Amino acid sequence: MNLHDHSFCLLDIETTGLSTDYHEITEIAAIRVEPGFRIAGELSCLVRIEGRVPWHITDLTGITDRMLAAEGKPLAQVVREIHAFLCGGAMFAHNASFDRRFMNEAARRTGLGAEFPLACSIPVFKRLLPGRKGYGLPVLAEALGVDGGGAHRALADCRVLLGCLEKAHRFAGRVIPRGS
Repeated sequence: MNLHDHSFCLLDIETTGLSTDYHEITEIAAIRVEPGFRIAGELSCLVRIEGRVPWHITDLTGITDRMLAAEGKPLAQVVREIHAFLCGGAMFAHNASFDRRFMNEAARRTGLGAEFPLACSIPVFKRLLPGRKGYGLPVLAEALGVDGGGAHRALADCRVLLGCLEKAHRFAGRVIPRGS
């Protein structure tokens, strides 16, 4: 699918760790995109958690226990808001299996009764930019000249992913100039 010609959504999450059994979602963000890579809407929410944010996660994301206590919403509320925002269209996340596992588990735990059928953006990049040594978001952002590739905040990462998708479609089949 040529994403330039279609509407789709992007989703990213931040968590306290890697396991859905032991860790919690701290932030969820989504962007709705119209044809031509135009942003139609954005939603970003911090999530109130039961545990604490590990120091290394705070170092990575900047998300603190104090932020979540002051600005975080209950997980059930955030999951429902995000699900409604996404409107059931095509949804992508970078390394989607991670986000999908956490979002589907959150939907199950909160009784939403729905799933998040997130497709992974990595195969899109592999098709558009074959032969690269890596397809991590920071690596792609640097190669494509997209600012903010190491943010580790959900909305910022969605914006970087959108910028990378747009530039990858522009450069599809060509050698990517450094910083373009």
